[in-house]
Amino acid sequence: MHFEICHEFDIPLDALELAVLSPDLVESLKLRLRDAPAVDQKEHDLEGHRMRRLWSFRGNVKVPSFAGRFENVGKDVWAWDERLDYDLRRHASDWTIVPRVKPGWEKYFSGGGSYQLFPLGAGRSKRVVSGRVELRLPVVRGVAEKRMYQELKRTFDAEAETLREMATLS
Repeated sequence: MHFEICHEFDIPLDALELAVLSPDLVESLKLRLRDAPAVDQKEHDLEGHRMRRLWSFRGNVKVPSFAGRFENVGKDVWAWDERLDYDLRRHASDWTIVPRVKPGWEKYFSGGGSYQLFPLGAGRSKRVVSGRVELRLPVVRGVAEKRMYQELKRTFDAEAETLREMATLS
């Protein structure tokens, strides 16, 4: 499943980018994600023109009762790490999702994409997150991919609100 999530901001690109780069972003984001995935920051490194961060998510998903009888299916299926490698010169990054599942199950999932900031003029900017999530389990693929996208969208929407708040604080 391919997707694109866009947010426009009444904030100049440089102020928005400072919020994206902030090591405090994840703590502010947590306040908005009370009923959504839990998130923790495992890494945040800013060196030269690159920022690398690793956020660890655990989805707040009710696992269907029928799935409980399968050895490898449970809440851990909805846990993942998101790695972002941001380039300040391009105002863009690549991101990947690595599921935290039992060994052997990682071959069934892949996800990633790009995250880019654009100036719109008149002190405005735009963020475009595009990507794909793929679950290679034929029976549940469509439903599960849609659910994964919903979790990602909810998280990126909450991040957009958090960025607005952080970038406009004096």
